[in-house]
Amino acid sequence: MKNLNNLKKIVSQQPTSAGIYKMINAKDKILYVGKAKNIQNRLRSYLNHNNLSNRIKRLVTQVNKIDVVITETEKEALLLEANLIKKLKPQFNILLRDDKSFPYIFINYEHDYPQISKHRGKQKSIGKYYGPFATISSLDHTLKILQKVFLLRSCEDTIFENRSKPCLLYQIERCSGPCVDYTINKKDYLDSVKSAEDFLSGKQSNLQQELSSKMNTESKKLNFEKAGSYRDKIVALTQIQSQQNINLKDIKDTDVISISRQGNKSCVQVFIYRSGQNWGNRSFFPKHSDEEETSEILERFIVDFYTKYTPPKNVLMNKNLKDQKLIINSLRSIYGFRTNFVVPKQGKKLDIVTYAKKNSNLSLQAHITQSMNNKQTLKKLQSVLEIKKNIKRIEAYDNSHLSGKNAVGAMVVFSEEGFNKKAYRKFNINQDEVKSSDDYGMMSHVLNRRFSKEAINDQKKHNNLPEVILIDGGKGHYDLAKTILKDKKLKDIKVISIYKGENRKSILDQIIYNDQKGFIKKDSPSYFFIQRLRDESHRFALGAHKAKRKKDMKSSELEPISGLGRYRRKLLLNHFGSIANIKSASSQDLSKIKGISKLLSEKIYDYFNN
Repeated sequence: MKNLNNLKKIVSQQPTSAGIYKMINAKDKILYVGKAKNIQNRLRSYLNHNNLSNRIKRLVTQVNKIDVVITETEKEALLLEANLIKKLKPQFNILLRDDKSFPYIFINYEHDYPQISKHRGKQKSIGKYYGPFATISSLDHTLKILQKVFLLRSCEDTIFENRSKPCLLYQIERCSGPCVDYTINKKDYLDSVKSAEDFLSGKQSNLQQELSSKMNTESKKLNFEKAGSYRDKIVALTQIQSQQNINLKDIKDTDVISISRQGNKSCVQVFIYRSGQNWGNRSFFPKHSDEEETSEILERFIVDFYTKYTPPKNVLMNKNLKDQKLIINSLRSIYGFRTNFVVPKQGKKLDIVTYAKKNSNLSLQAHITQSMNNKQTLKKLQSVLEIKKNIKRIEAYDNSHLSGKNAVGAMVVFSEEGFNKKAYRKFNINQDEVKSSDDYGMMSHVLNRRFSKEAINDQKKHNNLPEVILIDGGKGHYDLAKTILKDKKLKDIKVISIYKGENRKSILDQIIYNDQKGFIKKDSPSYFFIQRLRDESHRFALGAHKAKRKKDMKSSELEPISGLGRYRRKLLLNHFGSIANIKSASSQDLSKIKGISKLLSEKIYDYFNN
């Protein structure tokens, strides 16, 4: 804002109804999104310069205009604010960094013999979903034991339909082998499915009593091997119930949330309890300044978190919410039920919140220590490179291909927070655009795309420019990168290049900077750090290439069939699971797929069978 009078004029023109406001700078970049019951009154608070924090003062001085959206109620304003913050990620808002979805255990009812599996994303298929689990490791632990106890199949339908004898999982007693007729009948299998559902729904005590009874019966019959099998299942179920330090059997659906804070760093720890079982915990590290109040950080987290993930009916916390009533009503308008937020004062509930607090303290301390180590690493590299500007972001690049085919360029990012995997990017390179095995052409293609005006202005893809880029290659690659940056008027970005020495031994790696080699000691931390960056870019590039090659190999045998384009090839592979299953399918089975006509199905069948 050029001056306070200009701000006063803008504020005086704003409505007095509920809604959200967006503060925007001279470059049309949204700096902050806020909500208000009365927009004009809320904006007037920014006019009292002496009462503002330093962060808000910095915000106000950059504001050039204010856009508003009117809502019917403050509740609607809160939800709209949450959605806009997630979408726009404004610089001055508190941001929830981790956007990875939670996994679920899924029992699929689209088949006569239901399958048990892991699931992420939208819940569209017919069946039952159990979760959320905080991490994939906590889900894997539960799923592994469930398969051991209930022997439910985990294979895909296409594999199930084409088996003539049970697989290895049947031999090691991890599946009852319903894919063949002689191992288990349909009724007994569905009974096992029902038992698994009972356990996941918190009815495990009756189940363990049944297993104990069966164990005793088999023992009396001197069938000790069968009795031992039931004993192992009881032990396995007990492991699930005691896999964490604290379990509350009387709590059905509860999240436990604790926040720990040190300056501009905080950790929000979320423990997930469902059906009296601890289904893991996850740490979140919101982005904020050291001037925000802890209650404000927690409140922002709660709104962001539960507008993305369905909340349970009870949430235990270590701090109160200021706008608790508004948050409860807003969430109820989305999900149709009330969520209670409680700060317990005594008893088991206080014990579990205290336990969560200890964990959030430990996670925060580890996060701060790692951040300090990362800062020191970047500081040392800055000193070695003799750069005046602090290094906050490094991008490392590599290419991967096989004889020019399935070429992929890769970019990895390192910052004060460590490797920022959310910022990694892969660049598919078409053979039509770059000649086969032209490594320089591929690198040029990737860098030109990364540093194009469109990419630089795309806040979703690239939050900011790096201070340093690392290229995997020799002097030619180094010169190429410098030329591209110079042409794009980005000369302030420093270029480092690393390439393998004689016999490709890592100890003989050569690093180029400022047109010089040998400027860095080969036993120094910065030398090893540069190698680590190169190795990570190579790992990411190779993984992207393999995934692309695997996908290409899957559909390559179908390419010669006229009328069968990429979309239809994908439909076939998604339905049948493999080329082998497509080859063995009848024309009638092929024609059942939406998008595959009777004529095309006959053409596919004839191609593989004549």
